[in-house]
Amino acid sequence: MKTSIFIARRIIAEKSYKNSVSSPIIKIGIAAITIGITSMLIAIGTGRGLQEEIKAKISSFNGHISIANFDNNNSSDSVQPISITDINLEQFGGIEYVNNVAYLTGVIKTKTSFQGVVLKGIQKNYQWGNFPEYITKGELPEFDDKTSREVLMSEQIAQKFNLQVGDRFQLYFLSTGPIPTRRVLKIAGLYSTGFPDFDETYVIGDLRHIQKLNKWQPDEIGNVEIVLQNFDEIDSKTEELYQNTSATLDVVNIKEQFGDIFSWISLFDLNIAIIIIIMIIVGGINMITALLVLILERTHMIGVLRVLGSSKKSIQSIFIIQASYLIGMGLFWGNFIGLGLLFFQQKTNIITLDPATYYVTAVPVNISFFHIIGLNGGTLIACLLMLIIPSFIISKIPPVQVLRLD
Repeated sequence: MKTSIFIARRIIAEKSYKNSVSSPIIKIGIAAITIGITSMLIAIGTGRGLQEEIKAKISSFNGHISIANFDNNNSSDSVQPISITDINLEQFGGIEYVNNVAYLTGVIKTKTSFQGVVLKGIQKNYQWGNFPEYITKGELPEFDDKTSREVLMSEQIAQKFNLQVGDRFQLYFLSTGPIPTRRVLKIAGLYSTGFPDFDETYVIGDLRHIQKLNKWQPDEIGNVEIVLQNFDEIDSKTEELYQNTSATLDVVNIKEQFGDIFSWISLFDLNIAIIIIIMIIVGGINMITALLVLILERTHMIGVLRVLGSSKKSIQSIFIIQASYLIGMGLFWGNFIGLGLLFFQQKTNIITLDPATYYVTAVPVNISFFHIIGLNGGTLIACLLMLIIPSFIISKIPPVQVLRLD
């Protein structure tokens, strides 16, 4: 094996090797691996980035799992309250934090326009998670012992009514009785998620407004929203909570609430897998071509080595080592270009998207060290396995004919 490595290194270092007839084929093979690994990195980085960003936005509004009264299922409002004391979540593991909330539909009305919205009531100790990332102006509302009039409003709603941070507006609630109830609220901050379903709908304020309007007790809420430590456990945790809570309560997760969206983003995994398979096959075929050209160009050397007693396996190793070097070059440049483009996009968000279609304003990036190592290792192994069979052409080269003098 040491002899094979020595000969392979000498061939790679030769200037004649770089300027030989096979040079263009070799460069094409390296380029194919480079383009392939670049495409695969971008596919994984942007595909997973889009998946994680959409999951994060939905989770920031609804948590991962929601517990509510069954009577609330077909309404945007929290119709029937549940008591905090009736739900004990301390026995369940894997929960990062819990928020107590309620929802109530209202109408923002001015002299020139009106729009229906949903007031999401939250408590003083509300865990915001990654929601502060979406604050564009102002700040989070501050709650104390008195009912706060401060709210968060989306930029989209604020622009429709020409409102700014610090402005007051009137919110009318129609479901609290025969006569609409009015509340004057103040905008503490504006948010924008790029998620139309949320930006066109929600105003976030003090839960005590909803409790007073619905004549609830201080310990009564509309929903318990649970955020898990591991999103992958969402299905099992939903089932566990459902089996261990009251029969009057319903337990649903965001995959069930937003089934169409999660079905759509799950297709990214299939698309990424198809891209990876195609790129590996294309890169492998190009490396097979390059290996065959290298073998045919070195038939005289093969004949000499065979006459001197080298085994077919050791000669095969020489060309496999050469091919590994070429694949390594392609992987190096592919990682350099692919990771460079992903890093540039992550820092600049230069490539934008239509939020009405993709739920994000720019292409997000999410790629881990594990993905990089797995992708490079898998590509290297797959290409080398594809090269083993064509390397057997060496055994078909007769040394006597190769070394025969004309």
